[in-house]
Amino acid sequence: MRAADCAWYALRGLSERRGRAAGAAAGVAIAVVALSLALGLGAAFQRTFAEYLGRTLAANAVIVTNYAPGLTDGDLAILGSLPGVRACFGVSTAQALVATPGGHRTVTLIAVDAAHLPDLLGLSDLSGFVEEGSPLPRGLGAVVGSSVWQDQATGSKLYDVGNALAVSVDGRSLTLVVVGLARPFGFRTWISVDDSIFVDPEAFFTYVRGRRVYQAAVMVLEDPSRSREVVEAARALAPPRSSVFSPIAMVSQLGLFVSSLNAFLAFISVLSVGITALWIFDSTAISVVQRVREIGVLKAVGFTSRDVLLIFLAEAALISLIGGCAGLLLSLLAARLVHIPLFTIRIAPAITPQTLAASLAAPLLANVAAAAAPARAAARLDPVKALRYE
Repeated sequence: MRAADCAWYALRGLSERRGRAAGAAAGVAIAVVALSLALGLGAAFQRTFAEYLGRTLAANAVIVTNYAPGLTDGDLAILGSLPGVRACFGVSTAQALVATPGGHRTVTLIAVDAAHLPDLLGLSDLSGFVEEGSPLPRGLGAVVGSSVWQDQATGSKLYDVGNALAVSVDGRSLTLVVVGLARPFGFRTWISVDDSIFVDPEAFFTYVRGRRVYQAAVMVLEDPSRSREVVEAARALAPPRSSVFSPIAMVSQLGLFVSSLNAFLAFISVLSVGITALWIFDSTAISVVQRVREIGVLKAVGFTSRDVLLIFLAEAALISLIGGCAGLLLSLLAARLVHIPLFTIRIAPAITPQTLAASLAAPLLANVAAAAAPARAAARLDPVKALRYE
């Protein structure tokens, strides 16, 4: 039998049972949408996750914290001399109260050398740090985080460049001048940029801390793969009561979680493909029972068992292709509408040609395999008995 004849008889069979065929095709479409979105979200989530954490958690660094009594320049020199460390810089912080039109609020004053501010923020340079003004705090000038200078409910400005900013640290008052308005950043390393005020280190040590000590030391690595070695050496040399951690290890552990989550999503999607295959099996089995006499007629006029088998398999394949193509179109539409919030960004499914091909092929193969058993039973029917079937 020619392929065209097989396709014609398959289409004829589906047309006669269009209600059941439409339901099966809808099930296939749902399975394709679920599978493609799961694969697309998994790929997008992994890529965005790695990029975001690599940028925000300083994935090429090892961080030493010591809040009391703090780290000195001597400690920074020792930590910076460790093998594999490209640079080491200190970060000083203090909790402060800021007088705003809505009342007092708690912020974090952060003092870090301007040359190392991009490393702390995960930026290549400071060109994208501020929306207005200068990105460099000098003297009593300060760069203010977005949730400090902007009303989060209305979006209106609470402060502008050039305004005075009254802060209170440990009961002492200090007036700063706003020189820059930072863009929204969320968390970077262990700090919330939006709730912070960046100040000049010299002014911080003079007016706030009173002495040059740091609450954290950030060691920028030459090779991130050596992080474990640097962590062990830093723990041996850091002052007492210091904590040493590597964001790289955090990224790795969270990466395992993401991979497990992606596997779970894929498993749920595969279940939908399996349910669709069971539906096709049931539909094909019912169709065989209802068409016993038709099968007998086909065999009586010269159709072979192989021809009958191919007709039923072609029906399953056509249902899968029709539902699959509809599912692919819905997937492309859903990819434009579905966004998953992650940290401060929104993730859209990464629908690639490979994803579409896998999402179409999986239900197609599963459904044809599911239809094989009842189709084989139809092919084995004795034509004489089939013609006598009531």
